[in-house]
Parts: sequence; structure tokens; C-alpha cells
Amino acid sequence: MKLHELLTSPPLATGWSLDPEMAAVVRRHGRGDLGCAAVEVPAGTFEVGPVGLQMVDQERLRPLLTRLQGEITGSKRAALVLPTGWLRSHLLEFDHLPRRQSDVRDVVLWRLKKLLPVPPASLRLAMINQPSTGDSRRLLVLVGVERAIASLESVFESVGVSLGFVTPRVFAAAGSTDVTGPVLTIQQEPGFLALMLRIGEAPTLVRTKPLARDEWQVVERELVLTVGFIRSTLEIQEPLSVQLSLNNASIADRLRTWIELADDLEPAPPAVQPFAFDGSAVRERVGPFRLDPVLNLMAGGVR
Repeated sequence: MKLHELLTSPPLATGWSLDPEMAAVVRRHGRGDLGCAAVEVPAGTFEVGPVGLQMVDQERLRPLLTRLQGEITGSKRAALVLPTGWLRSHLLEFDHLPRRQSDVRDVVLWRLKKLLPVPPASLRLAMINQPSTGDSRRLLVLVGVERAIASLESVFESVGVSLGFVTPRVFAAAGSTDVTGPVLTIQQEPGFLALMLRIGEAPTLVRTKPLARDEWQVVERELVLTVGFIRSTLEIQEPLSVQLSLNNASIADRLRTWIELADDLEPAPPAVQPFAFDGSAVRERVGPFRLDPVLNLMAGGVR
């Protein structure tokens, strides 16, 4: 898994989506049409802990990947979208950072010791430089459990697939838009909520929250806190364009109404995809909250 290539790799012809319920793959054909295949994932294939994905049962996952790779005739190099809750995302700010990358890693690990309840030596990091704010340096840091990431790498490689691009779903869902102002991406999956504010395509705020219950009242409380922080602490007063990527249909309906009633929020225009599916009905079963992030990657809309 090439986590260090996150947000930098060129678009790939094949994109995968994995989560506890379903494995799906999309392949772009030469004429621009898309093929899609998906299969349900057996319970117990993945184990998720306090910092995300903890364990992968390769013996359960391998036959699923083999079947899908064969059905779609997937390419040997592919992108992969994971549930946001399987990794941890942190936007960290530093007064200064060392010049050597190894020293930067040590500084970041020291900071993460205060945030994550696991030994730093058990983690794999991806660090992406962000535009500075004044004299401060900012890093977007993605963290995963090394053992689980290596296991994912291994099982994909065993079916002939090299993962050239890996990202949590919230970043893949935040596709390019024509909006010039701030864009708030709201992404929900079972047991997890992620919110990201972008200004000029750079993340200004990343907030992730495990959910005790997938209920509108719980989500609404987090949204009110986040929008309040954007207005009062970040002092951003212009209207926010909102992108949605939601697993729960009931929450999605309530959220759309919530946005319509707000004076300072507006739906972001949908991303225009340069692809068209080849007529396969499987895309309806897979669902847009899984497919759209993959398509964003394949279209080069994630940078």
C-alpha cells in the first residue's frame, strides 16, 4: 500500500472500494465506459479497533478479490478507497520542523503519542505538506496500523494487484468543484462521521468522529459544533458549499433539509464525471457513497 503517494498519483484505470459489508471494483475501458463488479464481504473479514483497521483475514478476503479481479479484468495497478474510520487523519500545525524527513517523522510520532492509544512503532504514517499559515508549518498526517496495512498489501499482491493509490473515503469523496469559496465535505459511514473544510483545494479543518449511534441527532450535534468552530475560531464568514457522501438514507434526507434551511450553507454543484457505466445494474446495488469516491479518483478529481 503506497500511502506515501496519497493525493499525488496520476489517475488509474481500476479503482477498488473495501468496507465491512462489500468489496467493489470499477474498471475504465479504453473507450471511457466503466465496468463494475461487487460482492458481499463475510463477517469477520476485517477487525477494527481504537485507531482503525487492526486485522485482515486474508483467507476470507483473497477469494473475493480473485473473483472480482477476474470479472472486471482489472489492471495490475489500482487505487483503493477505504472507510474513513479505518485510518486516522490529523491536520497538525508546528512552529517549525526539522529539515530531515526522518526527524520530521520523529516529531510527528511524538505528537501522535498524545493523540493515539497505541505504540508509535506499530503505526504507518503518510505526511503531506500543506500551505503554511504565517510562520507555522502544517502537515496532513494519515495514520494506520502497520500490521493491517501490510496485510492488505499482501492480499492484493497475491491476486496480482499493486495498490498505487490509497485514501480514506472522506478525501476521495471531496472531488473537485467549480466553487471558489470554502467547501465543507460531510461524509458518513456506519459508526463514523468525517468533516473536512477546504479553501482553495487545501484542507483547513479535518474532523473525524466515531458515532455511538447512526442517528440524525448525533450527527446534527457534531455539525453544529463544527460550523460554529468555522465561524467563531477560524473566522470564516462567507457561505459554505457543502458536499455530501452519506451511507444512511435517513440522515441524508435530514441533512439536505438542514442545509436548505441554513442561511450560510448551500449544496455544492455535483462533480461532472467524464465516464459512463456500461449498463451494468450492479452500480445500483453498490451505492453512490461507495462508487462516487472511486470515480473521483479515477477522474483525477482528488489532488
